Amino acid sequence: MRALIAALVLGCTMLITSPALADEQPAEPDGGSSETKEDAAEERAAQFVGVRGPEAESVPGGALMLGAYAIVWALLFLYLMRMRGLQRNTADELERLSAEIRASGGS
Repeated sequence: MRALIAALVLGCTMLITSPALADEQPAEPDGGSSETKEDAAEERAAQFVGVRGPEAESVPGGALMLGAYAIVWALLFLYLMRMRGLQRNTADELERLSAEIRASGGS
C-alpha cells in the first residue's frame, strides 16, 4: 500500500511540475541576443516552405494489428494450457487425498 501511495504521489508531482518547468524562459547571457533571435524567428515565420512528406504510411498498420492479435491469442492459449495443467494436478491431489482418507478408515 505504501508503494502505491508513493507511486501516486510521484506521478502527480511529475504531472504538476513538468508543465510549470516548460513555461519558464531560459536565462539569456546577453541582452542583445534576444533581439536577434526575435528577428530570425520573424524572418522564418514570414517565409513558407512546403514540406513534402511520405505519400503513404511507412509502417503498415494491418500487419502490426495482426501481429498483436497473434501474440494475444498465443498468450491466451499458453494461459489456458497452464490452467489445464494446474487443474489436472489439483484433481490428482484430490483423488490421492480421498484414497488416503478411505484407506485410513474415514467416511
